[in-house]
Amino acid sequence: MPIYEYLCPNCNGRFQKLVQGFSDPVGLACPRCNNTSVRRVVSRVAVLKSEEARADALADPSMLSGLDENDPKSIARWAKKLGKELGEEAGDDWDQMVDEMLEEELSNDGSKKEDKKADDLGWG
Repeated sequence: MPIYEYLCPNCNGRFQKLVQGFSDPVGLACPRCNNTSVRRVVSRVAVLKSEEARADALADPSMLSGLDENDPKSIARWAKKLGKELGEEAGDDWDQMVDEMLEEELSNDGSKKEDKKADDLGWG
């Protein structure tokens, strides 16, 4: 018995249904809004990579394309891409951690510039 995923065009809700056979069950409706005009959609799939395949992906030179070591936003984009390659090992909060580090870096960068201006004026 397959599990199918459905999308409701009315409320944009997604839900799954265990069905017997390959045809949609009679009386199928969205559990949120009871709309019966739902449609079956392709479910997401996960592809597991071997350690070797992940190492190869990380060693690929294109992983560093567009990276500017002087631009914190560029570093953050690269770190998020790295987190996707690391998968579960990076942790569920990887992107949040990268965003927090970027925010801290940008706020520290602003204070460094202010400090430098003070030094330039002979105050530091």
